[in-house]
Amino acid sequence: MGALAAAVTLGVAPAAAVPLPGPTPLADNWSQGPADLSGYANGDVIRSRPVEVRFPADTAWPVVKTTQLLYRTTDSFGTPVTTTTTVMIPDRPWTGPGERPLLSQQQAMDALGLECNPSVTLPAGKGQDLALISPMLALGYAVVASDYQGPEMAWIAGRQTAHGVLDGIRAAQRFEPLGLSRSPIVMYGYSGGGHATAWAAEQKSSYAPELNIIGAAEGGVPGDLAGLSATQPAVGFTAWGTLLGLSRQYPSQIRPQDYLTSEGIDFAKTLTDGCLSDLLAMTKGVSLAQYSKVGDILSLPSVRAVVEENSLGRTAATPDMPLYVFHDPKDTLIPDRGMTGVVREYCQRGVNVQYAAGPGIDHVGYGLAGIPPAYKWLDDRVVGHPTTPNC
Repeated sequence: MGALAAAVTLGVAPAAAVPLPGPTPLADNWSQGPADLSGYANGDVIRSRPVEVRFPADTAWPVVKTTQLLYRTTDSFGTPVTTTTTVMIPDRPWTGPGERPLLSQQQAMDALGLECNPSVTLPAGKGQDLALISPMLALGYAVVASDYQGPEMAWIAGRQTAHGVLDGIRAAQRFEPLGLSRSPIVMYGYSGGGHATAWAAEQKSSYAPELNIIGAAEGGVPGDLAGLSATQPAVGFTAWGTLLGLSRQYPSQIRPQDYLTSEGIDFAKTLTDGCLSDLLAMTKGVSLAQYSKVGDILSLPSVRAVVEENSLGRTAATPDMPLYVFHDPKDTLIPDRGMTGVVREYCQRGVNVQYAAGPGIDHVGYGLAGIPPAYKWLDDRVVGHPTTPNC
């Protein structure tokens, strides 16, 4: 207090709080794009390289040819950035109708570190989602998995993730050696991946209207982020991830360095590069309130406004493809009320939606049990079966 009084007496403003650090850059500088992106359109490929995917870590998958593409996309405000996508093509032909289909699979990263992206985890054999998408590879689908959170790992930033997904699809189709330019496209994601899929579906008609996306399956989605934040305890990785992830995309509106105690800032710094498993363990039972010096952080007007902006169904943007939305009624991590209201809104707008409620086995359980019917629904779109909406 004495130092502050002296500073005021001398007419010197107190030092501004230092923003929390962003993600640590990868040692592999291949993913660093050029400073000037003006010569590239959204979805244009900047460079490519062949890679191997592995699962488990010591076992390569020779049955798929894998290519990584560095491409241009934009953040939530239209600023050009670069990110990477990983495209996998199985060694078997597509035997269904038309061209080989392309599945855009959004992994549930829910992470703050660049090492958690599929471009890193799939070649290292750390991506559990490789096992989960193997049925579609076995059917002959090509699969694109993008680092959709962008170079700052802006977890839960809706437009950034939508742009990353849609431009990743564009990159896969524009890279001629892959032969996917005429492929029909379907999208899939669960939890954080469902959030990315849902945002891509909502933004597609305005951001990438030329893409032939014929269906999207999205499960466990925190659609009404504002509603969930107001009713869920601000404890655990979802609360910390929302605060820190959005602060990276909205640094002038969300300033954790101003809200947290010094101990809270030190704790937040330990989460800087956390992947899902790390964040789940480190934030278990740790509330924002115990480190807050401003009360309920998520209720602050500037924070609340950003959370509202990153909730689905808030603007005229509307999915223009059929949707399969699945959520478990016993999901306590991401309660279904966060998406049922969004589905009702879509139904009122005339969107072709089929909603599937789980059997009461929680978030993780339905994340696994919900895969077969979701994939079946996507495959039905590709082979031309009629939809069965149930608005």
